[in-house]
Amino acid sequence: MDNFRRVCLLAVSVSLVLSLGFPELAAEKGRPLAESQMTAYFRDTRQELTVYHIRGKEPGPTLLIVAGVHGDEAGGYLAAERYVNVKLNRGNLIVVPRLNGPAVEAGKRRGLGGDMNRLFSLPANSANPDTKVVNLAKQLIGQADYVLNLHQGSDFYSPRWISRKRNPSKWGQCNVIDTATYHLPSGQKLELGNYAKRVVRRSNDRIPDRDYHFTVNNTDTANKWSRHKEQKGSLTYYSLYRRQKIALGVEATKSCSLAEAVAYLTIAVNAAIEEAGISAESLPAESSQSVVDVQTAKSRGLAKTKDKG
Repeated sequence: MDNFRRVCLLAVSVSLVLSLGFPELAAEKGRPLAESQMTAYFRDTRQELTVYHIRGKEPGPTLLIVAGVHGDEAGGYLAAERYVNVKLNRGNLIVVPRLNGPAVEAGKRRGLGGDMNRLFSLPANSANPDTKVVNLAKQLIGQADYVLNLHQGSDFYSPRWISRKRNPSKWGQCNVIDTATYHLPSGQKLELGNYAKRVVRRSNDRIPDRDYHFTVNNTDTANKWSRHKEQKGSLTYYSLYRRQKIALGVEATKSCSLAEAVAYLTIAVNAAIEEAGISAESLPAESSQSVVDVQTAKSRGLAKTKDKG
């Protein structure tokens, strides 16, 4: 981690409440929480990561945005980083842009302990080197009502075969759910399918090119006939089946520029935030040009800081 970022982290005043070895939202202990709170975990290790808690002026649902589970999907963590300074009127956000630091640093899918999106079925005391990171993610999931896991997938998902690049075996441009309806012990239901469809509808209304419209990909993970049983180790499956949270895996396609992928993910996240009933003063701009402008400004800012230092 460079000196500039270390200074930023040290400049943030963080109020911590320890539980299970990790800080929790202070508001859950009856204390007021700052509008924006940034916490670094696993400092001075390869797995160091930052979590952002953003509280709205009025109470409301909490949505968790996780990215960087796979280090070769830059669109995800670049999109998530656009939300760390959002100001909220109602509701809360928890943002973890780069959960799997070693994978992101290497630009590879797998981190120290393998594919992190297959490790959420491990016990809390597993010897896998990524266990402590997964345990932190599990705790954050417990604090949320909605969970988004941002990715980039191959080509374009379609529920039926259209072409070699647009068919059921692909992952790009879809909202992934593990089941359409989850029955809670109370007799109530979580309607993931309906939520995902509404998010897709909001998203597609903002995407002029129909070739890049999002679809809903129901992997029906728990079904014995599912083609995607490996998803039982995923972050979204844990969120739904272990913590009863509405969880989406949001996949932009890799068949576009990185700026376009970030823009598509931004559109999808904005739609999910709005559909969850969270209100922001403003959300990140949704054009690919806005993504380029922001990244250029950041690069120039860092260059100036290094010149001064």
